[in-house]
Amino acid sequence: MKPPTDRICLVIPYYEAGEDLVESLESVRLGRADLIVVVDDGSRRRPARGLVPPTVGDTPVRLVEMARNGGITAALRAGIAAVPADFALIARLDCGDTCRPTRFTAQRELLAAHPGVVLVGSWVDFVSPDGAFLYRLEQPVDPAAVRRRMRVNCAITHPAAMFRREAYDRVGGYPTRFPAAEDFALFSLMLQHGEAANIPQALVRCRTGDGGISDKRRRTQLASRCRILLERFDWHPLAVYGLLRAVGQMATPRSWSTRAHRIRVRLTGGRPQAGPAGPPLRRNPPG
Repeated sequence: MKPPTDRICLVIPYYEAGEDLVESLESVRLGRADLIVVVDDGSRRRPARGLVPPTVGDTPVRLVEMARNGGITAALRAGIAAVPADFALIARLDCGDTCRPTRFTAQRELLAAHPGVVLVGSWVDFVSPDGAFLYRLEQPVDPAAVRRRMRVNCAITHPAAMFRREAYDRVGGYPTRFPAAEDFALFSLMLQHGEAANIPQALVRCRTGDGGISDKRRRTQLASRCRILLERFDWHPLAVYGLLRAVGQMATPRSWSTRAHRIRVRLTGGRPQAGPAGPPLRRNPPG
């Protein structure tokens, strides 16, 4: 019997995260034929070995241990390289972030119904380190709106992403030249070979405000974003806006943008909009 062609491998990078990994794993609902890969990126104080169970529910878990800390891009490349070839779909999650029970089913079904879509995300609820709701990020839904947003910033929230392994391999995996913006770089390349969409439901809960990558390396992230935007710059008005916006953010203290974001959240009742979603994806007609 041939294995199913829609098998999912969830890749979780880990570095000194401790019990955050346990919380993330407990939220995962996958099947017996799927796989979870945890990549320990050279942890010394709190290695993942003592935290990774052999299974989560019926889903096997595999641990990949890096000899030294190489950063998230290296960890993700190593984790996906360890995924057997018969896993067609790769999903992402970060330590401390959690999934709704329906996340993987919804994303798997969307990709099955739309062969031209190579990448799918979802809306995301952001919470404080103690779990209090902060805001919902509603990324654009349909492929055309995603493409428009990608001229400005990443339109797929990384820990909520699922993509086709074939598309990942075709572009050479996560680029290594864009530290702290490896997701934007990868997804931009994938859009050269297919479409991307978001499911208009908050299927992932992300923890923020506790020193995550955007806090520690904001200027590095913005510099990488500028380089990505410049490499595909075409004088489209959104491309001009996106580049000027990134440059302006580099010159602006993070406290200013955080304050502006909080004001926007209050004005929108805690649910900031991410631009017009456009018409919903249509299921392919039966052949």
